[in-house]
Amino acid sequence: MMNPIALKEPVTLDVAIVGGGPAGISAGLELSRWPSLKIALFERDERLGGMPRFCHFFFGMRDRKRISTGPAYARKLCALIQKTPTQIHTGATVLDIVPGGAGKIHDLHVLSSRGLTPYQSRFILLATGCFERSRHARGIPGSRPAGVFTTGTLQELANVRFLCPGKRAVIIGSEHVALSSVLTLRRAGVSIVGMVEGQPELQTHAFPAEVLRRFYGFPIYKDTSVKEILGDERVEGIELFKEKTGAHFRVDCDTVILTGKFRPESSLIENTPIKRDEATDGPAVDMDFMTSVPNIYAAGNLLRGADMHDLCALEGKLAARSIIKRSTSMDAGTEAGISMKVEPPIRYVVPQKIVSGKLGRRPLSKLFPRPAVQVDSTLKNGTIEAWSGGKKLWEGRFRKLIANSRYPLPVDKFHWNRADFEHGVLLKIKLQDNPDLLKT
Repeated sequence: MMNPIALKEPVTLDVAIVGGGPAGISAGLELSRWPSLKIALFERDERLGGMPRFCHFFFGMRDRKRISTGPAYARKLCALIQKTPTQIHTGATVLDIVPGGAGKIHDLHVLSSRGLTPYQSRFILLATGCFERSRHARGIPGSRPAGVFTTGTLQELANVRFLCPGKRAVIIGSEHVALSSVLTLRRAGVSIVGMVEGQPELQTHAFPAEVLRRFYGFPIYKDTSVKEILGDERVEGIELFKEKTGAHFRVDCDTVILTGKFRPESSLIENTPIKRDEATDGPAVDMDFMTSVPNIYAAGNLLRGADMHDLCALEGKLAARSIIKRSTSMDAGTEAGISMKVEPPIRYVVPQKIVSGKLGRRPLSKLFPRPAVQVDSTLKNGTIEAWSGGKKLWEGRFRKLIANSRYPLPVDKFHWNRADFEHGVLLKIKLQDNPDLLKT
């Protein structure tokens, strides 16, 4: 049988953008300022815009310089990109990418209603976003009753299909997205009977969480884990376990919302030479957002899991500028630099490769410094340290680090003359109150 790919001649491009969320669209808008570039954007959904299409308020502050609802923000980005020469392919799934060598063309195979189409592109920008871990991935025991949703499913049901997911809901997790779940549930007319967090501290900013808790009148169970989801055909409640006291108790509900614990949607880099970062599970990038394969870039939540949409949009814009700069240069390789890794409870550092010659370069704005770290859980009174080859390059003290928030590193202040470029840099945390405990 003939290979179906061979039935069509490859479509040639200068830049192929994979993902139609804030990062991908913003990259397309920036790239379209250069009319000589042939650009295509591929989105597997039937509509552009990504997760903001399903969300509430506070969108666009840092990238659009105005605040709007998620749907309005998504519509604006879609309207802007449709005015450009960018080829937009929705309902188009990129099945795989086949990286070429240094300075070579990269191949993509795209499945859409038009069939399987091969593309060849000088540059690829991956902006495929992230997803929430399922109940199975979280290891929550119990039967499989109806009424268990992730935040993304909840928002699509309530905000797009205008369906009510239940009557009484428990929210599992307290990351930033849990606060969005509170608003979505209440807008849909669902009562909230509790929020459950396994850590001693909330994994978001305490003030807005407390405001919502008091306004809507629900308890927050800290240092508490889910022992079991109860119910056969429909959720009837959850059994909780208090870590410190060992107490078990039940909360009656008919809906469970699993929030947070995002992972990058990085399946496209499997079976490719693109280096995967062990800490994030997404591709490792340098300060230009280029991966380990020359001329393949990545931006947005693919790099780390969930983060603020406008910061992802700015990353897409920065990655596009790097592509434009590189497309006009003769350099086809990668620049030498030093790798950065982290030790728990630091969750990640992005970018993972620092090029010393670019440390003095000004970022896009003061609101978007880079590189940055994020911690697994909220921590107090400690020091972030950067080590290389047994020598300390830098340390910075903090009073509190909020989980799931970016914290920039002043890498221009590191003592790079002490660095061991072969072994790289290790970032770690030392707590002042109790060095043996890495949780507050």
